[in-house]
Amino acid sequence: MRIAYLFNSSIPSGNPGSIQVAKTCEAIIRLSNKVKLIVPNTGQKVSISNFYGLKFSPDIVRVKFFKKFPLGINYYLFSLFSVIYGINSKTDLFITRNFFTLFLLVFFNQKAIIEIHHDLSIESRIVKFLFKNFNILNKKKVVKVIAITESVKKYLTNDLKVNSKKIDIVPSASSLNFKFKKFSNKTRHNIGYFGSLDESKGSQFVAKMSLLDKKNNYFIFGGTKNDLKNFRIKNNCKNINLKESVPYGKIKYYLSKMDILLMPSNKKLLRSLGGVGNIAKYTSPLKLFDYMSSGKLIIMTNLKVFKEIVKDNKDCIMLDKLIAINWVKKIDNIKKNTKKINFIKKNVYLKSKKYTYLNRAKKILNFDSF
Repeated sequence: MRIAYLFNSSIPSGNPGSIQVAKTCEAIIRLSNKVKLIVPNTGQKVSISNFYGLKFSPDIVRVKFFKKFPLGINYYLFSLFSVIYGINSKTDLFITRNFFTLFLLVFFNQKAIIEIHHDLSIESRIVKFLFKNFNILNKKKVVKVIAITESVKKYLTNDLKVNSKKIDIVPSASSLNFKFKKFSNKTRHNIGYFGSLDESKGSQFVAKMSLLDKKNNYFIFGGTKNDLKNFRIKNNCKNINLKESVPYGKIKYYLSKMDILLMPSNKKLLRSLGGVGNIAKYTSPLKLFDYMSSGKLIIMTNLKVFKEIVKDNKDCIMLDKLIAINWVKKIDNIKKNTKKINFIKKNVYLKSKKYTYLNRAKKILNFDSF
């Protein structure tokens, strides 16, 4: 089958969305399909295969007129250009994460799947008007709606009145493979945070923890050199190692060096890429699945949507409040019980095996109406 994935962001980049799209495309290719990934003419000037660690790369089509992230009128124009290119390429099926792109695909009578990761709150007024008034997601040409979480599905059925039979819940995934290792009972442990430096994701909280905990080594992997320079100015970083965002093809190495991994997400306000919106109800963060596949001990915020995937004291340790001293005390107490740590680590490691990109691609393409 000839499939076009229409994506209005940079490829390659450290954006978690771009990682997920690249890996999903690779998995779709492994299922004996031909995939064109149609994107703006942006992204780092490096090999997509090396950057993401791909064995099977989609055919990248860069729409040359868009040399910057498409915003404003360019947002709509890029959607139009990408759809027209896909139609002219005799595409059998389109996949997109963009609401306006889906509207155009339905308008041009093309079969499509949309992946939805959030509500309409961060979309433009035009998009909100179209999807609240024209029942687009229930159109026959929309052969499937992919909801990243159960919370997204509830929003789609309750607020946008989407037929629940059209919706499949397909969480994020990981392509990383680790050998399971038991928790090392050593004097100092490496405690790591990977991802955005946005305050709502918890990087500043990790810095606070590092000041209170002199018994362990703390690491933050995220942002650019300039981002880290500003982070160091704003935060007291005496007991923390700051590293630039790691290309996905190399992230396994750095995860393997950690003993404990942190996800101190803000329960009330969790911003999406670019610091907009609030995705606390809907998120299925890519790093959770990479953390899981590493078989490390994960300590995270007790966020309702996370509990769709992992359970406290079974697959991870969850804490209700972002109080740094409480997190440090929890680490001290946990380290005294290696039997419990290894029980949790083994559970999450085994659970991660079902969250692969190949399984994800199979669920996306498993539909009856095509």
